[in-house]
Amino acid sequence: MSKADQYVFFVFILLIVIHLAIGIAGIITGRFLFLITVLNLAAGLSIIIYWLQKQLRIQQHIFEQREFVVLSLELIMIVCAVTFFFTHRYTGFFKAVQYSFFSIHLLILIAGLVFMLTFKMNKLI
Repeated sequence: MSKADQYVFFVFILLIVIHLAIGIAGIITGRFLFLITVLNLAAGLSIIIYWLQKQLRIQQHIFEQREFVVLSLELIMIVCAVTFFFTHRYTGFFKAVQYSFFSIHLLILIAGLVFMLTFKMNKLI
């Protein structure tokens, strides 16, 4: 396994452990919704910042529909998280958004790790 693969493997494991630790700590302390909102906000902001940096580096911009869908869903989640922090209202919609995005982020991390461990490419064709 190359150094880059080891680094990505370590990052995947670390993020999965962080998600699970926050989930367990939130359930034990009774602040599950608050903790996953903080985690979702950090994840959403990091995805948006990564996308912006990538767009600033490239010369030719090609936007796909799924890219807009993912970015708009992350923006909705960020707006819900910020609204949750300012209003402190535990409405059903905000809870559903935070729970579902926490689950989606965790499932995508697990699927990415399984995909990385299953398929090994030595070089592109």
